[in-house]
Amino acid sequence: MRNLTRLLLLVVVAASMSAPVPALASAADPGGTFTDDDGIVHEGYIEALAAVGVTKGCNPPLNSKFCPQRSVTRGEMAAFLVRALDLAGTSRDYFSDDNNSIFEDSINRVAAAGITSGCGNGKYCPHRALTRGEMASFLVRAYRYPGTSADFFIDDGNSVHEGDINALAASGITKGCNPPTNTRFCPTRVLTRAEMATLIARAQKLTPRTPPPRHDNVDIDVHVHPGTDIGDLAKDSPKGTVFMIHGTHYNQTIKPRDGQQFIGADDAVLDGKGRTDYAFDGSADDVVIRNLEIRNYDSNKQRGAIDADGGDWTVEGCDIHHNAAVGVRLSSGTPTVRFNRIHHNYQLGINVPHSVNGLIEGNEISYNNFEQDYNWGWEAGGSKFWSTTNLTVRGNWSHHNHGPGLWTDHDNIGLIYENNLIEDNFANGIFHEIGYDAIIRNNTIRRNGFGHDAWLWGAGIVIASSQNVEVYGNLVEDNYNGITMTQQNRGSGEYGPYVARNNYVHDNVIIDSGLTGAAEDIAGNKIYDDNNRFENNDYYGDVGWSWRAHTHSFSEWQDFGHDDTGSYTP
Repeated sequence: MRNLTRLLLLVVVAASMSAPVPALASAADPGGTFTDDDGIVHEGYIEALAAVGVTKGCNPPLNSKFCPQRSVTRGEMAAFLVRALDLAGTSRDYFSDDNNSIFEDSINRVAAAGITSGCGNGKYCPHRALTRGEMASFLVRAYRYPGTSADFFIDDGNSVHEGDINALAASGITKGCNPPTNTRFCPTRVLTRAEMATLIARAQKLTPRTPPPRHDNVDIDVHVHPGTDIGDLAKDSPKGTVFMIHGTHYNQTIKPRDGQQFIGADDAVLDGKGRTDYAFDGSADDVVIRNLEIRNYDSNKQRGAIDADGGDWTVEGCDIHHNAAVGVRLSSGTPTVRFNRIHHNYQLGINVPHSVNGLIEGNEISYNNFEQDYNWGWEAGGSKFWSTTNLTVRGNWSHHNHGPGLWTDHDNIGLIYENNLIEDNFANGIFHEIGYDAIIRNNTIRRNGFGHDAWLWGAGIVIASSQNVEVYGNLVEDNYNGITMTQQNRGSGEYGPYVARNNYVHDNVIIDSGLTGAAEDIAGNKIYDDNNRFENNDYYGDVGWSWRAHTHSFSEWQDFGHDDTGSYTP
């Protein structure tokens, strides 16, 4: 079957360790150790690494998941190296910013071994996502690969890691990031946990342990071929029926019954021909839509080619494109949207309102509103979520959307944005607007906002009239602005007034990204006195700071009480 999750995985790199263990000869159990890596290109190496105890998983104490799409932080990198190389302990504390990190001991061990000197200014930046360039330097220092005069790649000339990248390539550890030519290394791209597993497993000369399918894989009840009315078939079939769809089907609208599943064979396509409103709609519970190409549906504005009102729907592994409004709209219930390509839809990629405990994970969300048919300021671009509780948006790649990359607007609370890669969107990268409690962490956000270049808009991260937001561990690079807070007269919502207060921005890296700070366009200046804090952030290059209606130098910014332990490198 088509495995679209691979489209979100970065190109595999490999490394060799100094003390390889023998290759594994035994087979993996059916389905393997983890439930969330089935069928991905890295699964065999993840299994091999788990078998020798270098990794246990990402959701203790169960450890049933590996989180393959999640980026690797610098702290996690230290832990991987300590387990792989069995590095000795040390009583010395090397860095000032890892005291509350679970990786502190590993970080100190890696430093004691001479593998790292930190990220500058006495810090290690444990929460920051690891880039491919940083990975090269870690490995070259850890395994003492010799230098080389050869230059393997065309895109690392301005990277401080260029020498180590070439050493890694010369040692046969990496080929590049753009096969088959492999002329590029992509030094600033973040590394996933799956890639790291493959890197270390190959370094240890482990044999991949690709497991056979799970015994409990779903059984197919009905095979559906072209010429069948899938809507009638679903209506007349029992709840819980599992359909396997083959071939291309035109102008189908399906209203699932509870528990029904619609799984695509390799060639499965639902095509609305530009005149059918919805591929799937209704309010059934526990519907699963998997591995289908869904295209050319003519839904109304703000509605999706997949359009659910109620129920817990799962949409995964699909290719959803060129639909008249929204690719996927799941309202209410507990929606799951994961490992899809959602692109070139005429309004929005994903729309999730009124949900509880929803998950948006591992999707490529790109080129939505590409014809600019919709005003993005109203509702268009990569995604929009509103009135959600405990929504998690994790490990997505949102790029080249005409509008924000990821957007929460109106009464969202308990939100987590983590480990997303957000690039080249017309408006803000992450836009948390008139909302409440949120965590925005460990994202990489580049080249966003140049179409929204006014005031403090157009930032990598914008907190707009929202409260109780913590922002940390993010890399914000080459955006129109950096990390900003804005206050306007927006009224009140379900959980209180829409005000920018109690927001905490710390331990981020901001590079060549305009202004960071806060501003308001109403009288009162409350945004400056409502416990909005910037602490321990590091700034590089072309940046500035906004506070109390003026721009400031870094020393003036610190005089206001911000970033006393931060740094600025011009």
